[in-house]
Amino acid sequence: MKKYFIVSLVKHGILGGGIVADSEAITYHTGKLTISQEYRHLVLKYEDISEVTKGWLFILPTVTVKMRNGNEYKFAVFFNRKRFVNTLKGMGADV
Repeated sequence: MKKYFIVSLVKHGILGGGIVADSEAITYHTGKLTISQEYRHLVLKYEDISEVTKGWLFILPTVTVKMRNGNEYKFAVFFNRKRFVNTLKGMGADV
């Protein structure tokens, strides 16, 4: 079953978009044309996630996803950060 989250990728600014979580990965989508193609459709497989941490960016709750290859992605989660973290935890990510 797919779950949807309203988030923004924090990379060279705050890039609005959303995450779709399914049984294999979380996928970040944005319609911004001014960023590289890499970030417009970003697939993060659960088995490649090494760590998930919670934090804050000013007044915005954030979740940082660290990958095994060393990449790190910070998302500002506007609604249901707890549900997003629990989804990652339920799929086996190290939270």
